[in-house]
Amino acid sequence: MSREVYTPNCGVRNRCVDRSTHSVVNSMANRATLTAWRASRVRRERAPLVPVPRVAPTQAPQVSDEVDGPDRATGSRSNSDEWTPAETAIATIRVGGRVHDITVRPDGEHVYVARSDSVMVINGRHHIVARIPLSRPAKSLVMGADGRQLFVVDYDRSVLVVDIRDYTAQTLWRGCASDVVVSPDGRHLYAAHNQVTEGGANGVVSVVDIGSATTVATVSVKDVAALTISPDGSRLYAVSSDQRTYYQYPAGWLTIIDTASHAVVEAIAVGACPETVSASPDGAYVYITHYDTCSVSAVNLTTGNVTAVALRDAPLAVVFTPDSAHAYVCNVRSLTVIDTTTHDADDIDTGDLPRGLQLSPDGKHAYIANFGIRALSVVDTITNSVATTVGVPGYPEAVAVSPDGGRLYLGGYWSGAVAVISVPSICALHTDAAS
Repeated sequence: MSREVYTPNCGVRNRCVDRSTHSVVNSMANRATLTAWRASRVRRERAPLVPVPRVAPTQAPQVSDEVDGPDRATGSRSNSDEWTPAETAIATIRVGGRVHDITVRPDGEHVYVARSDSVMVINGRHHIVARIPLSRPAKSLVMGADGRQLFVVDYDRSVLVVDIRDYTAQTLWRGCASDVVVSPDGRHLYAAHNQVTEGGANGVVSVVDIGSATTVATVSVKDVAALTISPDGSRLYAVSSDQRTYYQYPAGWLTIIDTASHAVVEAIAVGACPETVSASPDGAYVYITHYDTCSVSAVNLTTGNVTAVALRDAPLAVVFTPDSAHAYVCNVRSLTVIDTTTHDADDIDTGDLPRGLQLSPDGKHAYIANFGIRALSVVDTITNSVATTVGVPGYPEAVAVSPDGGRLYLGGYWSGAVAVISVPSICALHTDAAS
């Protein structure tokens, strides 16, 4: 597997990865936003000391014509095990490049696949109908709540917003941010970065009006590692630690910002070296991952109490069930489920190197892409056990679920393909195995 060389503190970590082991090279931390976030472990670096970027709209290259060929929509390419379809696959779609992320429009009509140089658009018949060129490699995709805008985030946290009706685009943020997040109503972008003034460099969160592509406010918060926003959009949560200290594990903080007044309303001490932060759907909790200490901080937003949950593995990202009763933690080599009421944690044996993690719309199943064994594991969230595991093409990393819960989209990082999986077929396999 990958070989890592790093300093003991939670600042910048340098990774040396043997490509022959099919490990993924990344240098910044997961966002998982929603997404669950995925891929091999990503570390956040402090943003360079640069002036606040000018947030002016710039037109992106025009979308290219339809690029689907006669054999690209379904099937497999001969003489390559990378293209062998899964037994439950409706289609295996070649996208011609490594898949970094996948998202689905709310109406389920189109799927968007992030590659290094473009975003591929796939329709409901599993044909590639458009290619949106990019100037920088895309890291993640965020679909606006109304389904009209697609936000493309690159590895330097530059953000491009695409109107999916005509594929016109503009740049909202020009990089040098430690993290970015979009408000639930799609009106504002929040970017954490360093701002240079006459008095020196200060950490801030900039608030960008998406409609006008202008910065409307800044909030002072030092050394932000990650951001998330409450489901109703009223609170912004920023986690940070003092990178200037000489401690191996500097103390972490959760800063809560009122998005109406752009004022800091509370700062809560949390565990050392926070990396990612996720808000529960009911708005009652935020969960913060701590890779270096193999733990999660569960913050009760009503009382301000913080509960440290110890893990046996290093956490990468957290996804909550729709009812907020449980939190699923994707770790480096395992999956953990945490009861949000009792904070009890139980490990679930899925497969080697779990990366992509998504829940079904009804919350009854969790889908995990196991990069190491080239398989998809389906977890029954009622029993918290693996219902079934099926082989998939390539080495799966990105996972997306259709809005109706009937289809899964798995992206292979090395294979350059997207497998469309039938959820009813998976359930049938489980039923047959149990009978």
